[in-house]
Amino acid sequence: MDFRAFEKSPGIAPLLVRLHDGQSLYKLAKDKRPEAQAELTGAVAELLDVELSAREQELLTDVLIALIRQAETDLRQAVSERLSSMDNVPLRLALHIANDEISVASPFLRCSPIFSDLDLIYIIKSKGCAYWKAIAARETLSDELIDVLAETKDTGTVVALSRNQRITLTRHAISILSEMAKTDESLALPLLGRPEIPPAMAQALYEHVGQELKTRIRSFYRGPEATLAEKAIDDVLQEITVGVSSSEYMPPEQTLALAEKFSGMGLLNLNVMLETLQRGQISSFIAMFGKYTGLSARRIHDFLQQPCPKGLAIACRAFGIQKADFSRIYLMTHRMRSKDRIINQEDMMEILSYFDRVRPEAAQRIVQRVAG
Repeated sequence: MDFRAFEKSPGIAPLLVRLHDGQSLYKLAKDKRPEAQAELTGAVAELLDVELSAREQELLTDVLIALIRQAETDLRQAVSERLSSMDNVPLRLALHIANDEISVASPFLRCSPIFSDLDLIYIIKSKGCAYWKAIAARETLSDELIDVLAETKDTGTVVALSRNQRITLTRHAISILSEMAKTDESLALPLLGRPEIPPAMAQALYEHVGQELKTRIRSFYRGPEATLAEKAIDDVLQEITVGVSSSEYMPPEQTLALAEKFSGMGLLNLNVMLETLQRGQISSFIAMFGKYTGLSARRIHDFLQQPCPKGLAIACRAFGIQKADFSRIYLMTHRMRSKDRIINQEDMMEILSYFDRVRPEAAQRIVQRVAG
């Protein structure tokens, strides 16, 4: 390859010497040692940082494409990873990498800022589903691209779209994905976790999925926000201050002391409490949650034993615990309410609906009154 065109570019000449002296271009492209790969990818990145004329950049692009063509797959992957976040990669080089085998192309398709919508649509139309899936994971996607990807109706692609929390699905895409989700639970689950999915769609999907996913739908169902009058909440006060006597899950003194110690050390938080529940340690959770909220362990215990634990919902609302985490607490303490451990669907729907209606400020006043 003739590099005399670069002789008048003093910034690039030393880098070209580094790459090509003594046929090192070919040698580095074939060298599988990590240090050789690092040297070559670093040199390529440095070359792209040099300010060049339009003609010089075209010539450099030819050099780099020739280099990539000679390289083994793992080196092409390393170059793709290194260049995928750079905003000065020539478009011709970016398109060459994006049209390589998917293991090489994937980083560019997922991350490169070089491509326009038209470039990406061209790739979608000309390549297979593995390329669509990589594009669906991009940090930003226009409405047009989202619709084009949804219209592929490829399972892997639409699941990637539904899991991409950095984008907002269009109405057209939601319509396509929701129809597909009726027969594919691998799509229904991530789709129902998105904030833009309307309640009516959640209800429609509910009719088409299995029992396990029905529980998740109920847990994450986002009904319209309703307001519960403060008088109605206050009427509940008497209900939540009278509990059911049982000592099976009441924490012993040593468990209460441990919760006190955790609190004193600043280690008591929601994640710790949820992990405790995940291990099945309900009495430890009761001790911790009581300390966390300032309510007695007995009161927390009695809240949890009620078929519709409104006191727990109010306590969670008062301390900013989100609906998804409240649902987890409800499900993981279910054996306190049912020995056969079968979840009553009506009870769960009722308590989740109640949680949605409780206003945090009203819940805070009730907790302060009960704790006092």
